[in-house]
Amino acid sequence: MKLTTERKPGSLVELNITADEKEFEAAVDKAITRQAKNVQIPGFRKGKAPRHMVERFYGGREAFQQDAAEQLMDKYYREALEQEDLRVVGDPEVTSISFDPTLNFVVSVPVYPEVKLGDYTSVKVDPIDAAVTDEDVEDVLTRLRRQGAEWSDVTDRKPTEGDQVTIDYTVKEGDEDFQEPVEDAVWVLGETNLLPQLRERIEDMEAGSTEEFDVLFEEDDETADPQIRGKLLHYTVTLKSIKERKLRELTDEFAKEVAGAESVEDLKEQIRQDVHQGKTQEARTEVLNSIIEKISETTEIDIPEAMIEEEVEHQLGHRKQEMEQQGLNWNQVLAMSNMTEEDLKASSRPDAEKRLRNTMILQEIGRLEKVEVEDEDLDNEINRIAGPDLNPDEADEEAVARAQRMREVYNSDYFRNVLRNDLYEKKLSDRIIEIATDGKGAVLNGWEPGEGEERPGLGMGSGLNLAHTAGSGHAAHSHDHDHDHDHDHSHEAEEAEAATED
Repeated sequence: MKLTTERKPGSLVELNITADEKEFEAAVDKAITRQAKNVQIPGFRKGKAPRHMVERFYGGREAFQQDAAEQLMDKYYREALEQEDLRVVGDPEVTSISFDPTLNFVVSVPVYPEVKLGDYTSVKVDPIDAAVTDEDVEDVLTRLRRQGAEWSDVTDRKPTEGDQVTIDYTVKEGDEDFQEPVEDAVWVLGETNLLPQLRERIEDMEAGSTEEFDVLFEEDDETADPQIRGKLLHYTVTLKSIKERKLRELTDEFAKEVAGAESVEDLKEQIRQDVHQGKTQEARTEVLNSIIEKISETTEIDIPEAMIEEEVEHQLGHRKQEMEQQGLNWNQVLAMSNMTEEDLKASSRPDAEKRLRNTMILQEIGRLEKVEVEDEDLDNEINRIAGPDLNPDEADEEAVARAQRMREVYNSDYFRNVLRNDLYEKKLSDRIIEIATDGKGAVLNGWEPGEGEERPGLGMGSGLNLAHTAGSGHAAHSHDHDHDHDHDHSHEAEEAEAATED
């Protein structure tokens, strides 16, 4: 065959394929022979008519060219992909076909895009300080003291931040009711979702009073639901009651109840460690995201439409699954959001494209930096998670057997693949941070695990399959890096081990 290729926008490659003339003629002859076995021509027994009579019966040799083309086109197409080493990410489309003097067809196919990185090694960021302040600890203590706190009526002042208010209200658009009247609606100012325009009015009211007022919602007001943007609505609000929260006393008994702590000081130390661990993890994630954003600014990637659509569908399916797990009906969720599924797809498209873009950037950096995970790395990680082997002389038989089964689960192909991906992400993210911070690391005053404690944030999100390529014809599903977290491999392994026992 003869092959010419042309790259088009959107990472499309146009394959112009011309068949070998003799091969095509042979394929046409085979098509005629196949049809001759089944055709019944008057004057001849079935399958015994001469070839020229079969051709004439079907209107000429041209009638068999399409059949011959169908037999050859798939073969030629696959040979073209192999010859050009193309990684297809969507369905091909035949844009033209002709048979004079031989088979010629043009196929447009989306391929994995070329990633043109800028000078990623020149991107620099500063580490983030993760030190914990006394104020951080007090904020958590206050939230704990609010849990289960009692509410008491307030009559001598207007409501303020943290107060619980109960109101009745009606909403009209012109002379028509915009929604059904609401009675005994309860909100905690600053903690539960309340329109800022409504909250501002309520904070200027006294218990037992009623006020009427208009609120104009701007078209671009993202704090308002889409159905009220651009509307002038008339509210009638009655503030029925104001309650303030009486925080629970900070005692040793309280510390023991909420956290199993021995004392208030012990509780504060637990909080300090938890906050420190969280700030360390968040700081690392923030630094990593900042680096990726800066690298993205100088990177050229023309992502094909097929990959974006697949990513949108993937994320939509994931969201549906989450709703189902929460016992929510998907159609009702859409109705409450005043959106169709197509609206949701359109709104999620920019994020899907960004996810894909960042994933490809990371894959390319991993390739250039030669980031790899060796079997020895996997073995060391399994030993770390599984812990030391139990001595049969020092542990009971059941415990030893269970430890052995758990180690077998960890060494299964599934878990080794999961761990390999996690360790790859860890190595890659560490390398990216090392380059961008000149070796200083992402975090200053970061939390360090004590003996037997886990280090937070193994990599950049365990679902990000950076090792995956689109060579199989499918787009790599990407994941964001907003939450740096570690897989709970021990929990997964226990489930798998329980399944093997069953």
